[in-house]
Amino acid sequence: MALSPRASLFITMVLVCVGAARSVTDTLHELDPDYWRVVEHSSLRYLIRAPSDDTMLGWLNAQWFKVLSVPSGLSLIYLRNRFGAGTDEQREAEFHDWAVSGVWIAVFWAGFTVIELQKQFGFLRFNTLLVHGEDPWLNHLAHLLSAMLAWRLGRVLSIA
Repeated sequence: MALSPRASLFITMVLVCVGAARSVTDTLHELDPDYWRVVEHSSLRYLIRAPSDDTMLGWLNAQWFKVLSVPSGLSLIYLRNRFGAGTDEQREAEFHDWAVSGVWIAVFWAGFTVIELQKQFGFLRFNTLLVHGEDPWLNHLAHLLSAMLAWRLGRVLSIA
């Protein structure tokens, strides 16, 4: 079942916005791990990188929000194809080519895995730390699920 081109565009734009916002807050967290305290008593804390407040939403945010990471990256590739050169059919065929989408999914998954390993072992000398409620091995599982979700998303998005 393929989504309509408009639904595909809407979903990918939402995922790109979510991914961009999360990327910004990940960077803010590296610069100042307490940056999130300005929204500590707001529901906004569940949309940004913040430690769990020991609620279900806090745990989902700290541990499982990353299942959207690879789909957000793949959404960038979808938008590149959607607004790229060629006919709709050519751009859709390229996006649906398993080698193209598979390589991009693998690249995003590998990049996010390196980030998780950095948080776990600190080998790149960045100030990237785990937050309360985040388990290193569940991070790897979340990114694996993220790659699987991206693969499924790539099969249902349509350009034409």
